[in-house]
This record gives sequence, structure tokens and C-alpha cells, in this order.
Amino acid sequence: MAWLDFLKNGNELSELLIEGNNPYSAQLLKQADVDQMRNHIQPDERVLGYVLGRVVLSGRGLWLLTDRQLLVSENDTGTLVHHLALKDITQAECVKGKYGYTLRVTAAGQQRSVYGASAHLAAVFYRALGQKVSCSPVFKPTALDADDVAEVVHHFSDAALRLQPVALVNADARALIAQLAQDAAGQGWLQASEARQVHETEVVSS
Repeated sequence: MAWLDFLKNGNELSELLIEGNNPYSAQLLKQADVDQMRNHIQPDERVLGYVLGRVVLSGRGLWLLTDRQLLVSENDTGTLVHHLALKDITQAECVKGKYGYTLRVTAAGQQRSVYGASAHLAAVFYRALGQKVSCSPVFKPTALDADDVAEVVHHFSDAALRLQPVALVNADARALIAQLAQDAAGQGWLQASEARQVHETEVVSS
């Protein structure tokens, strides 16, 4: 299985090993991701964020967080999506590893993990998850600057726009932008003036 994974994803895995990070972890969702996840989200469900990484012996991993559940895809070509209700998640952690950030959750006695996640996407995703479930403190947290936060806002807003019904997108995207900027300032990631600038820039561009 590991050999097949390398044959399918050799370039990505080589960059991961050589550079010490996953260059594909900070991408926007592919259309295939949107098609795969869309039918697993209810009309009134809110998309909060996502992380991309690798799953041991499986390939590319995608975790999509909503206000009700964590949707997990653990392979490149299959269509299987695991549904983890937030109320069933008993443990979560986020640690800085050799190849980026690793996230783990335990639900119904079963642990799932993804490694090689983008530092800034993982940081904000984990904070959003922490507002819904009990999460351990981040081990070796990363410091985010204004560009990092703006990139996260762009990525998460893009996911919400493409996954949610149009009627919900504008209000949710603006609320997410405002909340991320406010949280970033509150955590010391951004000064209040920088947070306002992120908010204003994204609203104008939307």
C-alpha cells in the first residue's frame, strides 16, 4: 500500500520529505473535493473551514469542518466520506511535526489523523474546532501574520461559497471574516488595526 501511494503521489511525497513541509496543503479545494463533499452537507449547515494533508498508507487527506460535523476523506480517488458528529468527538490535538502540522481526533473510540497540514490553515481550523469540542492546547503553536490570516480567510470563504447554498454564503462569509480577524487580534496574531484591514480588504474584494 505504501509503495502504491508513492507511485501515485511521488512528486508530492518527495517535496514533503525534501522540504519538510507539504507544498500542497495550502491549496484551495479542488472541484473534485467540492463534488465529493457537497452532498454530505445539509442546506442549513455552515462550513467553518478545512485542512489538507496526508493520511498514512492512504494518500491525500481532507478534513472539512461544519457547525455540526467533521467530514473526513482519506484517499485520492475514492468517494468514501466519514461523518464524525461534533458531539461524538472526545479528544482532539494539533502538534507541529517534521512535515507540517498533524491533527488527530478521537470519536466513538476510533482515532483519525492527518499530517503535513499547512501551519496557518491548521491553526485557524483547530481554533474553530476548539469552539465546538474539547481540544488539547496546540503543541508548538505557529505565529500568524496578516498575510497568513488573509490567506486563511480567502481559502475558507472560497470553500463556503462553493459548498453552501448561495443564500447562506454572503452572510456566513462576512461573519467568518469578521470572526477570524477578531479572533486573530484577540490572540495577539494581529494588531487591532491589522485585523480591521484584513476585514475591510476581504469585504471589498467580495
